[in-house]
Order: sequence, then structure tokens, then C-alpha cells
Amino acid sequence: MKKSQEQALRQKAGNLESLCGIKDYTFNDGPARGMRAFELDNGQGTRLTVLPDRGLDIPSLSFKGTNVAFQSKTGLRSPFLYQEEGVRGFLKQFNAGLLTTCGLTYAGAPATEDGQALGLHGPYSNLPAEKVTSRTLYDGDEMVLEISGQVRQAQVFEENLVLSRTLRLHTEKNVLEIEDTVENQGFAKTPLMLVYHVNFGYPMLDEGARVYTSAGQITPRDDTAQANFDKHSLMEAPGVLRPEECFFHTQHPDTGAYAMLHNESLGMAAILHFDAKALPLLCQWKCMRAGDYALGLEPTTSGVMGRPAARADGSLQFLEAGESRTFRMSLTLTDDTGTIKKYMK
Repeated sequence: MKKSQEQALRQKAGNLESLCGIKDYTFNDGPARGMRAFELDNGQGTRLTVLPDRGLDIPSLSFKGTNVAFQSKTGLRSPFLYQEEGVRGFLKQFNAGLLTTCGLTYAGAPATEDGQALGLHGPYSNLPAEKVTSRTLYDGDEMVLEISGQVRQAQVFEENLVLSRTLRLHTEKNVLEIEDTVENQGFAKTPLMLVYHVNFGYPMLDEGARVYTSAGQITPRDDTAQANFDKHSLMEAPGVLRPEECFFHTQHPDTGAYAMLHNESLGMAAILHFDAKALPLLCQWKCMRAGDYALGLEPTTSGVMGRPAARADGSLQFLEAGESRTFRMSLTLTDDTGTIKKYMK
């Protein structure tokens, strides 16, 4: 929507929120009961939900009526049900959605380091945000829908990190922008690990869909992924008890790094752009398992093998006392064949 058009539009639509805008509501039933949510509708076909009580992550997104995000069988669950328990604690809460953020001081595989148990993917996605605001603003003549807030990960004698997040959904194009700034408000050098678990599900994800990325090198995580490496980019039909496969996409260009899921039968694509300087490794999580049918395209600071592995290979990042670092991504939804072809390399 353009500001210059609003007065004319009011002649036909008394309430412009019927065309696009933000709704603020609360879940009233089941494990999600009590959670606050925002629904953003850009009037161009993109509709998504944001959960302040789950780190301002995004549990659902649709494009022109087609579901894009993978939503797991756990459903939405309050963060107050979370218990960190190796792998199981995270997976019991893992609705996945379009975005589950993992971190902040550890992410990826569970491990034990210096006698401390580090659960799968860290606690971030079960931390409620504070100072949460929603507003509409203007980028030139274009209305933009914006949600912002802060999430603190802290404990006595340990880390004190604050992630400030801003989500912006454009209304003249189907583009979602995500900007995170992580600040070390403590007084000691602190590890920083982030995995942006961006997840796609049926029908955007389906047999015959393909993945394209800007990576200069792709390597399988293990023997299971190696056995199917020649089909890493091709999405297949679900298989009962089929194991997950992960492929690591590295050596992206400094600018213009991307990962795209293209569903030719739908004529749609989701294109994820990210800053490869800040997020140098993209993990492709290919889960063709019946009932858990998902694709993750996951930009990361230092991989998904866990903090001890990242420390050992030198990829683990740190924030000095008082230091901050910013991470930016954007997701474009499109059915324009010309745009899609530009990324089919």
C-alpha cells in the first residue's frame, strides 16, 4: 500500500486494515494458551505470524493462500513448558515454523563442555521477548509493517546477551526483512552462536521441488547424506522412518548470498538472502521422513555440529564485553518466472 493512495482507497474501504495491517491477539487453548501473537498481512499475498513469547520467531507463513512453512506435529507450545533435556527438550517444543532461531551462546548438536550440558540448539527459541512494539511506517511512499523487541539470555555468573530484533514486511512487494543485533552486556568475552532455522513445508515443499544456492562448495554431513548426495537438491516423496540428511553449503560470495526453494508445479519460489560474511555456512536440512516432511535452509555463524566442534575447527565466534554484532536476512516470495530463473544456477 502506498501512502499517496490511502485517501482514495478510503472511499472504497472504510478501514484500511481490511486490506493490510497487523493484528495483535492471544492464544486461548491447548499448549499455546496464553501466548501473544501478531498476524501481519501485506495485502499482496504474504501473511505471517510472529510470536513475542517465543523470541519473536515466525511459526507460520503463507503466500497467495499456499502454506510455505513447515509446522511440526508438536503444534505451538508455550515457552513455559520448555525443559532443556539434551535433544528431547528442544524437539518436544519444536514447532519449527518458518523461523526458529537457535543460540545464543551455543547451537547445533548437544554436547558437554567444561562440565556444562549444552542442549540441542540452545534456549533462545523458548525465551519471551520484552519491549515488544508493532507499528506501520513508511519507506518513501510505501507502507511497511514492523515488529520489534528484545530477547535476553542471561544467568548469574555467566552470559548476559541481548538480541534486538526488527521484522519488516513490505506491502508493495512480497519481501520480509529480519535484522538482529546481539550485544554483550556482560564484562567477559562470550561465545556467540546463531543458527537461523528457516523451514519449508507442504505444499511449498513437495516431490520435484528443488534447492538452489550461491555456494561454491557443498559437502555432506555424514555417510547417510553422502549416500544421497547426487540428489541433495531434489526434494523427494516422504518415506516412512527415512533418516534426515544434512548438506553444508559454503564459499558463498561476500555479497548476494542466497538459497532458493523452487516448486515448479506451483510456479512459486522462496528466496532467502543472507550476509555470508556474518553467516558463512548454510546448512541444508533435508528431512524426507513421513510425518516430519521438512526442508531447512539454515544460515549459521559456525555450523550445526555443536559448540565444542566449532571451537575445535576455529569457526566459533565471540563477543567482547560491550561489543555488538548485526545479522541481516530477507525472504522473498515470488511467482515471477523471470525472477526465479535468475537464481537457477
